[in-house]
Amino acid sequence: MSTLPLYIFRSLQRQRLARVPVLSTLLVAVEHGEKQLLTRHGSWHCPPGSWLVIPGGQEVDIINQPDRHGYRAWTLVQPQHWLQRLLAQYGSQLPAPPWQETTPVFRPHPDAVAALQQLQTLLPQAEAGTLGEARAEHAWQGLMLALAAARQGADLFRQPRQDVRAQIQSLLAFDPARDWQAADIARHLAMSPATLWRRLAAEHTSFSTLLGEVRMERALGLVNSGNQPLSDVAAACGYLSPSRFTAAFRQRFGVTPSQLRQQRDHAA
Repeated sequence: MSTLPLYIFRSLQRQRLARVPVLSTLLVAVEHGEKQLLTRHGSWHCPPGSWLVIPGGQEVDIINQPDRHGYRAWTLVQPQHWLQRLLAQYGSQLPAPPWQETTPVFRPHPDAVAALQQLQTLLPQAEAGTLGEARAEHAWQGLMLALAAARQGADLFRQPRQDVRAQIQSLLAFDPARDWQAADIARHLAMSPATLWRRLAAEHTSFSTLLGEVRMERALGLVNSGNQPLSDVAAACGYLSPSRFTAAFRQRFGVTPSQLRQQRDHAA
């Protein structure tokens, strides 16, 4: 299993997805069609050949509009453990963000494009703890350094949030299928369940909300980029009942998993 989630999102029909949870910073590379990103800060259009950085810790609405070739984009989830090593090794040599970017959408430098292509080749074989993983991390470093040299994608270099919410999301994302209980998380964070509830309330969220966000983020990637039976996707995201999974998915994104795959695989 790859240690770095890299998804291919594609569609032959227009897709609109509401309330998409972005837990970690994403790098989106659009190959065909156009992506529109709507956030509380504004909206941006990402045409073919452009890249888009979406900072973590927010909900966004997304519209994927196909052209005559359909819609196709790579989405790379920023690996925080790799980022920590990169900053420790090269942090003093990197230009300090923020850089001169007025929009999260940009035309990538050719060196960054070549580095992403190498990463796409290596990641499927990047098993944890192997030379394959080391090669993939090296290619990812090449991508990051190429972007830094071109002063592009500044948000990719920002340190992740360290609040309780982010810590819990990181734990849950490690195994969304697990039957997580609040007491498990409290134990991992070395605090009592009561303290955990108070800390979450102070951040205006709850354990069940965070668990649902993590599971739905994983579900969206599996539904749109893979071909697993939807019952298997449901189980991989912690839902024993496919019907409950479908209901949760629809409530979150405004479309069912089967409808999303229909849009992906069949022209209108």
